[in-house]
Amino acid sequence: MKKLITVSFFLLFTFCGSFYGVASSSDGNQNKDTSKVYFFIKKELNTGVYFSGSNEREEIRTDESKQNEELFTGSAGFQFENRIWNYLSYKQEFIDLTLDVGPFFGIGSWSDSTSLQMVDGDQTTIGLRSKLAVDYSSRFYYDDRNYTLVKVNAWVRDDLFHQSIDGSTRDSSETWSDFDEKGLDNKFRYGFSANAGWGMGKLNPMNHYMAADYLLNKYYKGRLFSDEEIERLANKITELKLQRDPSVERNYDTELSEIADFLRTSMFLANPEISQTDWELGEFMPRLNGSRLELGPFFNYYNREPDFYYGGFVQYDKAKYVNTNWNSNLSINLSYNHYKHHDWATLESNIGWTYYPNLKSQFGFGLKYIPGLVIYDWDDFDPVKHNFIPYIEYYRQVNSKTRVNFSFAWKIGDGEEFMMTGPEFSLAIYKSRY
Repeated sequence: MKKLITVSFFLLFTFCGSFYGVASSSDGNQNKDTSKVYFFIKKELNTGVYFSGSNEREEIRTDESKQNEELFTGSAGFQFENRIWNYLSYKQEFIDLTLDVGPFFGIGSWSDSTSLQMVDGDQTTIGLRSKLAVDYSSRFYYDDRNYTLVKVNAWVRDDLFHQSIDGSTRDSSETWSDFDEKGLDNKFRYGFSANAGWGMGKLNPMNHYMAADYLLNKYYKGRLFSDEEIERLANKITELKLQRDPSVERNYDTELSEIADFLRTSMFLANPEISQTDWELGEFMPRLNGSRLELGPFFNYYNREPDFYYGGFVQYDKAKYVNTNWNSNLSINLSYNHYKHHDWATLESNIGWTYYPNLKSQFGFGLKYIPGLVIYDWDDFDPVKHNFIPYIEYYRQVNSKTRVNFSFAWKIGDGEEFMMTGPEFSLAIYKSRY
């Protein structure tokens, strides 16, 4: 077994290394890190409402008892989010602070067992959920292609709810009786995870390049533009957007006037009448191009089972800017997790595509394949479990401030050792200041 895991890591590392080498040599001019076209600095303040639903599982184990519950949980509420991207030639940082508050409900099963009694029943819950989460990631480049990685995630959630359990109970004498319990309850949950490591390669944000490519092709139909010409306009777009302040009202007329002057005086093109709608849109999350390989240790803590585990990971990411309308994305992650009861290893692969019909909308779809292996000892392990997650995503900028973000996935599992099977969806409608 030890040899199997070692060989798996070696093969993935070798494959990713060779794939990385090919990708690096083929990325061409779109990976020139010294160009401002690959800068992406943006601050977003988002406020709105969200709706979500997914299957949840929670387990509490002690030496004397075991409590388990499985629920389909739906929630809605108010969301405040502050996101910051700071992608420069020497570092790529991302910070996300989110606060959610709103009602939720749950329908599912509940069980509690000790040496003296076992309770098994159906439960329903309804109440108020609040959650605060912080995400931070940093890739600091000490030369053109090599970097150190730090990722931290922390969250805290409080549920105040009414619970109703209807089932049966069995005592130590094997006597069964009805069980009916109702009342108020509270759950306080929190978690913390961190990754560190080393990597090589870079995923460059192509947002401003895409906007330049789109505007030139739309307003100068029939003319072919070189990469250098597109990058020149992209640099100007970058310059203007770096001057934006979320606390100051946007003056689109002034920005459009500067773009028109730049096209006329620096690129010697006819004065275009660019629509304000085109200019005020194009506010996507980073659209990436390039490849990278990273590896290192990690740990995860949660105040329920599994409470603390740690291990190592190797991850390869490749994104390709095909043209203005299409992006392809590939990700492969191999991780080994050590836990007090048992270990497990997973190989998570994700292949997907994103379609951009214009500067307003994007559609994403793909498939995740996650084989997993539970390991009790080097020569004692379960059969490999195969898990699949097909997914779709949709994002639309209704206008310069209003956004709609929707995602849906269906988890298909070979057993439930690694994930709860069934649907998962989220819908957010919010106002954005940037």
